[in-house]
Amino acid sequence: MDLIKIPSNIKALQIQADNTVKLVEIPFGQQDLVKSIPEDHIIVRVGAVGLNPPDWRQVFDDWGTPGTILGCDCAGDVVRVGTAVKHLKVGDRIAGFNMGGIFQTDNGAFAEYVRLQAAVTFKIPDEMSYEEGAALLLAHLTAVQALYMRLNIPKPFSQPSGEKEIILIWGGSTSVGHNAVQLANASNLRVFVTASTAVHDDLKAIGAEKCFDYKAIDVVKQIQVAAGERGIIHGLDTVSEKGTTESCVDAMSSTRGGHLVAVLPPSKECQERRKDIKVDFCLVYTELGFEFTLAYSAAKFPAMPNDKARALEYVEAYMPRVLEGWQGGKGSSALKPQRLRRLGTGLEKIEQGLKIMRDGEYGREKLVCAIY
Repeated sequence: MDLIKIPSNIKALQIQADNTVKLVEIPFGQQDLVKSIPEDHIIVRVGAVGLNPPDWRQVFDDWGTPGTILGCDCAGDVVRVGTAVKHLKVGDRIAGFNMGGIFQTDNGAFAEYVRLQAAVTFKIPDEMSYEEGAALLLAHLTAVQALYMRLNIPKPFSQPSGEKEIILIWGGSTSVGHNAVQLANASNLRVFVTASTAVHDDLKAIGAEKCFDYKAIDVVKQIQVAAGERGIIHGLDTVSEKGTTESCVDAMSSTRGGHLVAVLPPSKECQERRKDIKVDFCLVYTELGFEFTLAYSAAKFPAMPNDKARALEYVEAYMPRVLEGWQGGKGSSALKPQRLRRLGTGLEKIEQGLKIMRDGEYGREKLVCAIY
């Protein structure tokens, strides 16, 4: 396939110093990293983007860096491929994520074109819309990281061995929870979830065995009783605030110990709450493989090449099967999509979506925006 000409300048959404965003024009095709693309990267013409909580916090809560290009999740068409990339080619429709809003002034997902790490990028089925693809990335690969890189549970579609273990997923209706419930089910675990009672039927339809009202005063006791004598040794807290991680720790097996992963850093007190429970933290950006610092917390994260290698293994070997048979709006046998809230078409539509998320005027849905 002939190479598609990449524009010298593109439109992109930039974080401003006054906690706003602005649609600007930035150099792109003339960049050295675009003209001489790194061997493990790809260049993508963006067709749609997905909005995540970090996006609005980077603008309105000073999590981001003024002057950087916003946006992580996107889907689109591959226009350049690095020499080491084996699972993608020019012309493929893909979904992938980037670390927008932190340090890059010339690259981000909320733009007409973006440069992505191939390790966190996968080919999407012809029947999957760009919006559906853009809704998957951070949430799905966070669930992958928690389940397969931290908890080390069996990969999807593996043959069960012995009695099924239970995993507790606190916050089953979050974006991460929605993906984790289905992956854990595909990995032959018994899935216990907490969520609002209004979504219990929906969660059971995608693989949850038992659902618990997170507001119940005795929810921890309910979980322990339902788990029985063997108890729970795997846990994922997709909320990780207002005492949820402590509740997860308390709900786990009293005789066998366990391993819990949170999506926000647990306090020292929480980590030491029970000596027999390992409390971990996962951050999907480590799958990019390089060292970075989060601007809002000054927290430094070392390079984790093993996370990058395992992410690449997943998108190459497992994602095609997870998405096999995908039907638009319905999903596949292994993964049902979240409900989408479409913001319209054009980068200028994203700002309203950021405000909707900031104000909490959404629920049980993924905000997405078409770019062309």
